[in-house]
Amino acid sequence: MVAGEAPDRVLVADTHPIFAAGIATSIRSNRELWVQVADTPPSRLTSLESADVAVIGLDADIREIWTTCDHLMTLDGWSSTRLVVLLPGRSEFEMTAAAAIGASAILSRSASVTGLADAVTAVVAGRTLVAAGMAERMLHDFSGMLRRRREFGDVDLSTRELQVLELVAEGRSNRDIAAVLHISEFTVKNHVRRILEKLGAASRTQAVAEAARMGVLVVGQGIVNPSARRA
Repeated sequence: MVAGEAPDRVLVADTHPIFAAGIATSIRSNRELWVQVADTPPSRLTSLESADVAVIGLDADIREIWTTCDHLMTLDGWSSTRLVVLLPGRSEFEMTAAAAIGASAILSRSASVTGLADAVTAVVAGRTLVAAGMAERMLHDFSGMLRRRREFGDVDLSTRELQVLELVAEGRSNRDIAAVLHISEFTVKNHVRRILEKLGAASRTQAVAEAARMGVLVVGQGIVNPSARRA
């Protein structure tokens, strides 16, 4: 930090408040950071505008993780806040959910104090990081996506729906998607609704996860399966 500059603001929120306090303690050794602990779990945060970086600890089943990720994407400040996500490692779709909300760093909840502090420092500096064990998991998931792409075959999504799905996977809001595709926000909402119906998903994040599971979408790479049926 250059003399006279304000420290980077880090917000810590975890499913378990006592765990959030421990996370905060582990990164407060960095004098260039101003660390605040949220008094609510991530699923009840009301804004991210007060933070440059948010450390989000999730300890739940995959459905609750999807729900929480969907909630985070609705918050003011989400698009400008860099995210460090800690995952329990119980489901292969956790990585998909974290990638869908644009996480800058993904770690296991069992990460060491040093590893966590280093990850936050890297994200503050503008870098991205996936912990070694999680990187292996991501490669495994990627190979699984390719395998399932062959198994599931065609998916009945229109060309426009695939375009919307890709932008949803990038974490874009309906307003952003409408601007990019030069269509109305109402039309975007209709496309999203049909995508959810066709993929059997209850939320945007779950739709991205299901599309990745089917091999229609490679999350985090901006790649939509060109073999998916375009109506």
